[in-house]
Parts: sequence; structure tokens; C-alpha cells
Amino acid sequence: MGQGGSAPSIARVVASDTRVARANPKPVSKASAPSAVYQPKWAPSRTHVPQHSRRHNPAPKAHRPARPRGASRPRSELAQVHPQSQRPTLMLLDHAVLDMQAAGASRALLDFVNQPRNLVSTPRAREKPLKNATRVQVYSSYAALAHAIAYHHIAADTKAIVYDNERSTGTPAAELADPVRYCQLTAQLLHRNGLKYIASPGFDLSGPRPANGEWYRQFVRAGLMTCGRYADYLDVQDQLVQGTSIYAKDAQAAAKLLHQINPRAKLLMGLSTSPSGRLSTAGQLWRAYQDTSRVVNGYWLNLPHNVSGHSLPSLAIQFLQKVVTKTR
Repeated sequence: MGQGGSAPSIARVVASDTRVARANPKPVSKASAPSAVYQPKWAPSRTHVPQHSRRHNPAPKAHRPARPRGASRPRSELAQVHPQSQRPTLMLLDHAVLDMQAAGASRALLDFVNQPRNLVSTPRAREKPLKNATRVQVYSSYAALAHAIAYHHIAADTKAIVYDNERSTGTPAAELADPVRYCQLTAQLLHRNGLKYIASPGFDLSGPRPANGEWYRQFVRAGLMTCGRYADYLDVQDQLVQGTSIYAKDAQAAAKLLHQINPRAKLLMGLSTSPSGRLSTAGQLWRAYQDTSRVVNGYWLNLPHNVSGHSLPSLAIQFLQKVVTKTR
């Protein structure tokens, strides 16, 4: 779902704007997979809440007395990443918001989404469908993103970019061949230009879906969680198993591993009204939320057009209405 037209070569793009990258960048070694391995039997992580600053240089924290080395954390500090009373970060494409508006979403629900903590992907040429939500833009190609930055095709109020690198979105072959390196290059490019990086590497980068359905485990073995090392947000596209025990287990494992890799990054889990064209239910979305909301920071809620051509906004509305009631 990349935005912007075809890009010239990276060298030409870079030459037009020295803020983007060097014409002949030093080769970057392919990052190796993290030493941590997927752990089916996972104990709750002692993860603290990542900083919520929308800028790269957060204000200094208030001074706290240092805890002696080896001192155990009090139970009150073993809090989950995302307490039930706190509202999750939601990421949506602008058409998802428009579809929910057209389907009669309540004012309370739209107000719930219309908050700066929520990320709504809106192309540069269009107005945001919700005034207070944070504008982000989606690119499936590093080359196209570099071109857009060099030629000022990023909306002035865009705060973050989703690099959605996967085979199914048309990411160029060179980027598919070394996905972690391009995650790192994307982070460098975006941070130099004052933008946050939302990493969304596709599971298909690790190969076809395994017969046991545990695609996330294969994704980890391929080293693709390493993209989270460079990101401000990491989206784990596990929506094919949403509402199952596998989804819950994957979210717990991803939260623990991401905290080891980059404790400042926020974890988003994928949710969909019709993943890969399959019809979902509001109950499946709700169960996925209940099973994971204590360990993740939020969700990319997608309303794709399914095989019958509809995005099923009614399912998203039913699901979000429960979330609104639960977090009120």
C-alpha cells in the first residue's frame, strides 16, 4: 500500500537531498537474529510502559531514587505493559474510519478514536478523517519513501511512517532479499527527518505459512523481530490466528522479545475484520483483545475488502464499542 509513484534509483534520489542518505552509503551488515528464542511457555515480562513521547528527545524524567543492584521489584512494579484501565493505541487506514462513519459509528466511538494516541494513515493529498488523530503514511518500498522525502511528498503534519515491507504489498526484490537491513535504513532515514518509524515486516518474508499455523514462530527464527531494534513501533501481523490461543501466546512472546531488543519500542498486534479474505467475527476480535491487552500497547485494526468486496465496518464498530465500554 505504498504511497507515491515509481522512484528513481536511490543514488539519484539521495543526491537531491543530503538529509535523506549518502550517495554511496557504507554497506550495512545484515543484522543477525536475536539470541532470544521463541518460548511457548512464557512467563509474564517485567516490562515497563515505554515512553509515550511523540518526539525523539523526550523531556527529562523526574528523579527517582536508584534501586540497589539485585533488589527485587515490588509487586506493584510488575505491572503489565497495557493496563486494562488505559486505552490502547489504535492504528487504522483512513478508509477504515470513513467506512465506520458511513456505517453509523456512534459519537462516543468516534471520539474514542479521535485522539492523538491513535494513528490514522492518510495520504498527503487528503484531509484527515479525524482532526485529533495522528497522521501517519504507509509505504511498502524504501526507495519510494526516500523519493517522497527528497521531493517533499510527505504531509507536513505526518508524524510517523509505516514501512510495510512484505511480498504481498509489492516491496521491491532488493528489499525483500535483505529485509532487516532495509528496516535499519528506513529507521535512519526517518529519524534524520524527524519522523517516527512504525515497522511492519510481513510474516511472508520468513517463507510460506507453516502447516501448524504458527507463523510468528517461523518469523522469529528468520530474525525478523530484529526490525524492532530500530523502530518506535513494531506491528506483528498475526491476524490470521486472532482470537485463538496461538495469538495470545504470540503476543506474550513478542512483548517479551521486543522488550529485550528495544525496551522503548511499542508493540502493536494486527487485527482484521477479514484476514486474507476470511470472514471474522466481533467475538474473535474481542477475545484477541482480552487475551493480549495487558501485554501489548495497541493494535493495527484493518478493515480490508473481503472476497465479496465489503470491508465489514459493522464488525469493527461492535468490537470497538466493547473496548470503549471496557476502558471507560
